Amino acid sequence: LAFGIYAAEPVQAITAEQFSQLTYQQVKGSGLANRCPTVESSGTSIPVKPGSRLKNVCFEPKSFAVEFDTDKGKEFATTKLTTRQTYTLAFIEGSLEPNPITFTEQDGMDFAATTVKLPDGQYVPFLFTVKELVAKGEGSEFKPGFTWGGEFSVPSYRT
Repeated sequence: LAFGIYAAEPVQAITAEQFSQLTYQQVKGSGLANRCPTVESSGTSIPVKPGSRLKNVCFEPKSFAVEFDTDKGKEFATTKLTTRQTYTLAFIEGSLEPNPITFTEQDGMDFAATTVKLPDGQYVPFLFTVKELVAKGEGSEFKPGFTWGGEFSVPSYRT
């Protein structure tokens, strides 16, 4: 099985600065605790220098899809998230190098046990993770349209 990504109900986008000004009572029950802050920047690119680090990286899934074999070949099924809003990976950090841009994950809340339900009613548990991720992308700066990808480790579901 392979997975894509799915989100619960939409909540307003919020920056880290705005989030840090909220009280526990304002966050409680709002859906904001599971949201990744948005990044605001000016300019057209962010250059990466040797020896850089990414800190407080957050991964917030928007949907989960499960790959399965059919008589027509491989297909993806849209799923319903059954795990409560506890699937965001947060506080990820690691080294960042240019040419090609390479991020190596080293710390953070880098996995979350998650369960989805297929259209036929089958439940599929899995570990949503970026543990030991090494992601690479072309160039030496982040700019609109930048893409990257890489390998990661999937620890036992019972970590």
